[in-house]
Amino acid sequence: MTTSNANFKSAVFLSEIGSDHLPLFHFPLLAQFNDLLHFITTRQGGCSDPPFSSFNLASHVGDREEHVLKNRDKLAKALGISAKHFFFNHQEHGTNILLINHNQKAGLDNDKNSTDVIPASDALVTDQKNVCLLIFVADCVPVLLFDYRKKIIGLVHAGWKGTVGLISQKTVQFMQSHYGSQGQDILCAIGPSIGPCCYQIGMDVLVKVRESFPQEKYRLIRYASHLKKHYFNLWQANIIQLLKAGIPEKNIALAELCTSCHSDQFFSSRKEQGLTGRFAAGIMLR
Repeated sequence: MTTSNANFKSAVFLSEIGSDHLPLFHFPLLAQFNDLLHFITTRQGGCSDPPFSSFNLASHVGDREEHVLKNRDKLAKALGISAKHFFFNHQEHGTNILLINHNQKAGLDNDKNSTDVIPASDALVTDQKNVCLLIFVADCVPVLLFDYRKKIIGLVHAGWKGTVGLISQKTVQFMQSHYGSQGQDILCAIGPSIGPCCYQIGMDVLVKVRESFPQEKYRLIRYASHLKKHYFNLWQANIIQLLKAGIPEKNIALAELCTSCHSDQFFSSRKEQGLTGRFAAGIMLR
């Protein structure tokens, strides 16, 4: 089982959509399907003030509510949908998986335009059309999942806790057990997040990584002897999970964009010492 990052390069492209030319990243692996909408936002093109400048989409970071809602409305307009179609969760860095069903979808129509906040979870799965799943990130790993045969979508928020908790693997297994998805039919896209170049960890995280990936620890941890520091490869850790869940390597796309290195394009909590906004990953069945 080989998982060299070199196999996953050139996996995203940047486009500008809408009358305001909002920049969004897309994956060619997913963009080939007309019945699927997906995107990764950047930190550019919005109205939020520093340190949330400018396209912050999260309301829990200290940004002004009116700016957050205006940015969400701008995103919806650029996508050609209503902001009422956005469906997002309270993320708690765990491994809970939430199935979006008919009842929850119906609740969208009764909510105000600001969107619907759903119970704490770090992965969302649905077979419902016109429900745009969203997660908010600023270094954590967004993983987009699409069963192109059964038309099932999933969206995973994998910080270090979710990653060592095997949330990506568990979400694929949920799709397999609940919907009968087959690994060879699931396409996976790993979005911009903090890379192995920058993600320094302490001994507490190092111990958890070794416990969760006992056979893979040497590929996941880089020790910089001159600095006496350990670095964790979140990208590789999530790729390993997807492969173990039966996803073929050819079905996996990796953006390979480090949010810390590219903090001009993306929010990075680590680079900006916790005081920053959140960009979004989204996926929707048309």
